[in-house]
Amino acid sequence: MRFAFTDDQRLFAEGLRDLLAKECPPALVRDVWENGTGHSPELWAHLSGMGVLSMLAPEADGGMGGSFVDAILLFQELGRAAVPGPVLEHMAVAVPALASTPFGASLIAGESIATLWVDDSPYVAHGGVADLIVRRDCVLRSFKSTDAHGMDGGRRLFTVTGGERTDTDVSVAGLDPFDAMALAVAAYLIGLSERMIEIAAEYARVREQFGKPIGSFQAVKHLMSDALLKVEFAKAPTYRAAFSASTGATTIARDISMAKALAGEAAYRSSRSTMQVHGGIGYTWEADLQLFMKKAWALMRSYGDANFHRRRVSGVVLA
Repeated sequence: MRFAFTDDQRLFAEGLRDLLAKECPPALVRDVWENGTGHSPELWAHLSGMGVLSMLAPEADGGMGGSFVDAILLFQELGRAAVPGPVLEHMAVAVPALASTPFGASLIAGESIATLWVDDSPYVAHGGVADLIVRRDCVLRSFKSTDAHGMDGGRRLFTVTGGERTDTDVSVAGLDPFDAMALAVAAYLIGLSERMIEIAAEYARVREQFGKPIGSFQAVKHLMSDALLKVEFAKAPTYRAAFSASTGATTIARDISMAKALAGEAAYRSSRSTMQVHGGIGYTWEADLQLFMKKAWALMRSYGDANFHRRRVSGVVLA
């Protein structure tokens, strides 16, 4: 068994990081919050052109033919940049699930935008910019969406009514869409957490108190190291879950739940610790940190919170 990513997988992720550093700085994330769209068509085109959106689509359908192991580092890099819009829903579920259907070609090319609605929430994330809404048993088109706002301006919530329904069985390599998204969100949360820690570390190096950078104080070092420890502990289970999803392991549900629970806890600790390092001002609109924190808080509770996934793990283990 191989316990490391290949050179190609790492190079693709590094290329995506370089692209996002240029095309998705915090200023762009802030812009899509302020303009009320929660989505950047220009960034979407860049991701499509690089092949990120089509990573999980079969080569026979015009995709990259990748697996969740190939995609997991990409989900993580998307989180590091707090990429707005329905990128995860489109990339992790809609494209691989619908690649061989009449919707496939436009989704793979990034010409159509899809989001996902598989939980009990009355709200649909990104419903205002999506052309398609994917459910477990159908695809909705030509629906009416009403903005319900939400905590994260890069993941706007909508109520949806009406629409044309096309019945289809939606699964991703045998995975329920809920589980596929829980895995993608876990990796995204790890990326968010890493970036929050980086932002706080940069702040701690320049913010002075009593004539010294606050990063030199033991209390600040402990806050940051505890948060980083949570993030590092979440990585291995998330990568293991990607491997299980790619190989059809019998432990898929357990592994995905372990990943989502630990990634959610890492994001919670990272957000609390980094906000404390900022002395509370990290929550204010002027600080870039709040863009990452609010997205983390929204995603921690999406597709099952830590309590839900811990109960599912215990159910499997104790069965």
